[in-house]
Amino acid sequence: MEKTSGDIRVATLHAQIRGGSSAEVLEELDGGMHPQARVLAETVQVNAPDVLVLTGLSYDEQQQIAATVNEEYLSRGQNGQSGITYPHVYTAPTNSGIESGADLDGDGRIGGPADALGYGRYAGERGMAVFSTHPIVEDEVRTFQDFLWQDMPENSIPEDEFSKLEQSVLALPSTSLWDIPLEVPGETGHVHVVATDLTSPPGPTSSDVARSEDQRRMVAEFISGASWYLYDDEGTYGGLEPGTPFVLAGSLADAKELQTWPGDQVPALASLLEGGAIQDPGPEAVTEEPLSQRRDAAVDPQATHGLAGGDAVRSSYVLPATDLDIDSSGVFWPAEGEFGFNLVDPADPDAPVGRLVWLDIAGS
Repeated sequence: MEKTSGDIRVATLHAQIRGGSSAEVLEELDGGMHPQARVLAETVQVNAPDVLVLTGLSYDEQQQIAATVNEEYLSRGQNGQSGITYPHVYTAPTNSGIESGADLDGDGRIGGPADALGYGRYAGERGMAVFSTHPIVEDEVRTFQDFLWQDMPENSIPEDEFSKLEQSVLALPSTSLWDIPLEVPGETGHVHVVATDLTSPPGPTSSDVARSEDQRRMVAEFISGASWYLYDDEGTYGGLEPGTPFVLAGSLADAKELQTWPGDQVPALASLLEGGAIQDPGPEAVTEEPLSQRRDAAVDPQATHGLAGGDAVRSSYVLPATDLDIDSSGVFWPAEGEFGFNLVDPADPDAPVGRLVWLDIAGS
């Protein structure tokens, strides 16, 4: 869908571009011919966001993966589309795959994906990157990778689950939480992109569920300004100041996690969506055919992640501050036979596991 001139389109997409290691992912991306990355790039180009929060993208210390995706895929036109130039890119480490040095899963052995600070086979397996046409205010960026779960007041750490030593290293974020101010035209001046990716390991335990719930609470309290206890990676406390224009973007619930809750009701997620700091535009699949007449009409029109068996769940979100004016929003999930279906075809192994969701902030 075309956006109105002057609007700022913010989008998120869960890509799941991973491999056996970050080095392997980078090697496969090099040259611009990685099939999944090409489909991802075409998807982005069709929707043309000004700001893109990409989750599920492996991170490497030299930040070459994000740079390669930007330079060899997004900026190069795919399948007849025009490339998009994103002069501003932000990426940083996440807790995915970082060794904790503790036996967090209680199997008697130290090491492996379940003993990492965030579930992952290697450091940065589940990373994030933000691509923007608008300048990033680099010296005001805040990251919350190292905040300890035990430091959250009234936390939900199961009693007797972790030793004092384990609690002293166990960060709350399974990946990270970023606060990235952007310089934008108009009266607002700055809009903060709050990016996160909440993950759960396969077959989450009760402690994994509790951690995910507290992560969503952390996000909710950060954007509402109620997180007086929350310190960033530089030691500065607090959340967003009241009245700060922001957009929360990324994965707020793991697709597998959503399947474990009766009726897909995740308590802290419901509280976040119903909180007074944000508005939920309720983006639905943009389609030429009435949703009720689609073959997949039973699928939630707001879903962003397809599942085996034809079901789907809403796991990725773009949620603006209550005071921001939103012109439109949507989920890129065209029906079979419609333009763009090849980019979301569940039978295509190269199609992203997630669906791009976007909203347009009205221009000043």
